[in-house]
Order: sequence, then structure tokens, then C-alpha cells
Amino acid sequence: MSDRTVTVFTADHGDVTMPEPLWCLGDHPAEGYREDVEHRGEDIVLTVPTPCHGEVQLTTLTLVQRPFSPTDPHVRMSVDLDGDWHDLSSASLAALADAMVVLAVGPLHRSIERLQLLEDGQ
Repeated sequence: MSDRTVTVFTADHGDVTMPEPLWCLGDHPAEGYREDVEHRGEDIVLTVPTPCHGEVQLTTLTLVQRPFSPTDPHVRMSVDLDGDWHDLSSASLAALADAMVVLAVGPLHRSIERLQLLEDGQ
């Protein structure tokens, strides 16, 4: 946390002043409700190489916190999966990383082996 603060206008609580974390980009548009006010960090874009389009986006991650949320006021990593954002704890993010590894060494590698056989005419 830092000594910085930010004030955001909300329809239900008027001006709300709160601490501004160092990682927050500082973009705080007026919000309808205080519980919707959020801190957002810089986007981390994960890409993969393709032969036809070069590097393409696989997903985007960003730090996020909704300090007045009644359900989860903690800092989370928000991850874009299938067009929807999912706010993950460090444990949930680790589980996602583990699941991606399992997919890479399981079904993805089996698909590689099958394609290699087909390319070899088998």
C-alpha cells in the first residue's frame, strides 16, 4: 500500500476517498455504487506464436481490487477466459496454471502425436 489516495464520486455515497495502491493505474471513473469502485493494474497479455499470424493473444491478466465489495474486497488477478473475466486468488491462479500444464502435457501432446502420425501417412 502507499500513502496515495484517490477520490471517486459514487451515486450512493457521494465522494469516496480511499488509499491508492502503487500497482493501480489510477483510472477511476465515477461509479454508480461504492461497492463497484475498483483498482485496476496494468494488463499482462499472454501470447502464443502462430505460423500464420505471428504472436496472438491467448489471455489477459490484470490485478484488480474492489475495496468496498461486500463479497470480496481482496486483491485478485482478473483473467480473461472465453470472453469473461474471472477474479482469482493466488491459489486459484496456481490451480489455473496447473490445469494449463495438464492440458499441455495431456490432450495437447496426444493431439501432436496423432497429427505427426497423420502427417507421416499412418
